[in-house]
Amino acid sequence: MGGALRYPGNGGRIIEIPYVAADVETTGLSAADGHRVCEFALLRFLRGAVIDSFVSLVNPLRPIDPGASAVNGITDPMVARAPTFADLLPKILDFLSDDPLVFHNAPFDLSFLRSEARLAGGAWPGNRVIDTLLLARRTGRFRSNSLPDICRELGIGSTFHRAEADAWAAGKLLLHLASTDGDP
Repeated sequence: MGGALRYPGNGGRIIEIPYVAADVETTGLSAADGHRVCEFALLRFLRGAVIDSFVSLVNPLRPIDPGASAVNGITDPMVARAPTFADLLPKILDFLSDDPLVFHNAPFDLSFLRSEARLAGGAWPGNRVIDTLLLARRTGRFRSNSLPDICRELGIGSTFHRAEADAWAAGKLLLHLASTDGDP
């Protein structure tokens, strides 16, 4: 790969500009099947540190599947009084600005975020997306490409399967990949 990971918007190294690491927890596996976001996290990184965050439980307006709850630990009573995604969307869009977005397995998260924005009568923004799953696969050096497994291999400590912890891990993983593997 070679070279530093660069952001074409300003020619700067990605680790020297703000980016937002993001993650969602959901009521099930597919937005196309009517599943919804029940938690999200947006963590703005700059030079390796989280400088701002927006994290919230979300009332999905439907029950959380038991299998999803078993993974993420989020239950229906936890989200019953939380704001809906429609309530949060203006604040989310304001928080994102035009910063690049970092996900681990971006298609999964983006399918839910786009669906939620559409259901709220809005649209998900077209920010540049960086997928640490694709970057990790490109290196070919990890036994497994799951976020917890890669982070354990690299000594990036975190708990997993809650939005804030997973967003933090994806943000830190990007820093590691940028410092060792170069351009996406």
